[in-house]
Amino acid sequence: MRNENVIFNKSEDTICLVNNIGQRLDSWAYFPIGTAIISGVLKKAGYEVKVLDIDLHPELESEISNYKVIMFGMMVGKPLSFALRKIEEIKSQDDKIIIVGGPMVMAMPHEILNETKADYLVHGDVERSLIELLEYLENGGILDKIAGLGYRSKEGIKINPPAMIRDLDSLPFPDLESFDTELYIKSINNIDLPGTRSINWYTSRGCDFDCQFCSHLRNWRGNSPARMVEDLKYLKEKFGIEAVWFYDDNFMQNAKRINEFCDLMIKEKTGIQWGCEARVTSVKRDIVSKMKQAGCVGIRNGLESGSDRVLKIMHKGATLQDAKNAIEVLTEFDMPVKGAFIFGSPTETIEDAKETLNFIKWIYKINPKANLWTAFFVPRPATPWYDLAIQKGMKEIKLYEWADVYKHRRLFEFNMSDLSEKQIKNIMRRVRIYKFLAGSRRKNYLNVPGALANHMIRRLNSFVRSLTGNSQVQTLEGH
Repeated sequence: MRNENVIFNKSEDTICLVNNIGQRLDSWAYFPIGTAIISGVLKKAGYEVKVLDIDLHPELESEISNYKVIMFGMMVGKPLSFALRKIEEIKSQDDKIIIVGGPMVMAMPHEILNETKADYLVHGDVERSLIELLEYLENGGILDKIAGLGYRSKEGIKINPPAMIRDLDSLPFPDLESFDTELYIKSINNIDLPGTRSINWYTSRGCDFDCQFCSHLRNWRGNSPARMVEDLKYLKEKFGIEAVWFYDDNFMQNAKRINEFCDLMIKEKTGIQWGCEARVTSVKRDIVSKMKQAGCVGIRNGLESGSDRVLKIMHKGATLQDAKNAIEVLTEFDMPVKGAFIFGSPTETIEDAKETLNFIKWIYKINPKANLWTAFFVPRPATPWYDLAIQKGMKEIKLYEWADVYKHRRLFEFNMSDLSEKQIKNIMRRVRIYKFLAGSRRKNYLNVPGALANHMIRRLNSFVRSLTGNSQVQTLEGH
């Protein structure tokens, strides 16, 4: 329903996009490409847009309420806490329209409109949904015809089916100019692209696979190879970008697209290094060979488990042998293996965990440059395994609790495996030891004295904090 107290005028009013991912550039940096895409689309449609990047400039928070139409992104943790607080504060004024989007909106649309004062939400591919909603705010219309929109009506809360953009080439180049892009470029220190002016990017959306722990849209679409290369060349010419990491859910899903992209990169001689996320089933010798010629320096995989039984329960669509084949290919082309493992998956046994440990040891043996990390399984909302956890007795996690995920982490760890929490922690500790030993072998064990000293300092820190609550002893740098 329209707020009759708000009269929106496209020619007079500026739309405020609030960027708050919750990152600190002194520890890690990720360019907010999603917000930049939305801003670019709105500007192309003739709207005035103001991006308030709270991550870089916290002092801009006081300016948010100066605008009539305000958009927030909702992500787990501190960004969600910030958005919930600001929505409550801003809606104390009756002349504001608040629109929300982001991962939490996709996962919990009804809860967001039930438990917050946000006026509208958008989910799916939101770019055109936003334009149609803004047209409605100015001229009226029929809300149930706007794909990807959530709103309140006299009949209650309504969530329209998600919007989808088939032709991603139809979207304009993201609005990097509304950000302090140079500061992001200087702050992004991608360990896979060291010593470069790098940025993160997207060339596709969705994934056609059915992993039970994943909530992504299962409808893959990608930019054309020509558009991909055009964007990279512009990034290099305009912003001096030397390297790009593609954060697509499944960059290599379409082999024909990747082959054509690599052919163009080789022909154009862009000199840009790049890396991507991909499934192990896509990592084949012929395509990786061409990718390396085209500037690829790294491929990250979701490895998840070394047990075929667990991989099958995950609906991973890949076997342990698929993963080993991919790792052998990456090793052949001198690419470090990058990937994550989940412990505590439903029905996982100690035998499954041992298979995973053996797999990890094998990876570090044949690829000493590997960088593997682990995670305790946490059920994500709007996923099959979240529903399974609820069936098995997990307390349903409320919207405002997701805002405190890092403060009350144990609330979100629901163990559906046959392993005890102690066993899982011991297993994850062993993985860290394997990683340390592999790194030490690469450095001829020269890092061992400093590592042991830092370990003792961390133990001392823990003891001091238990006594004082806040004291910290400085660790040695460079280890």
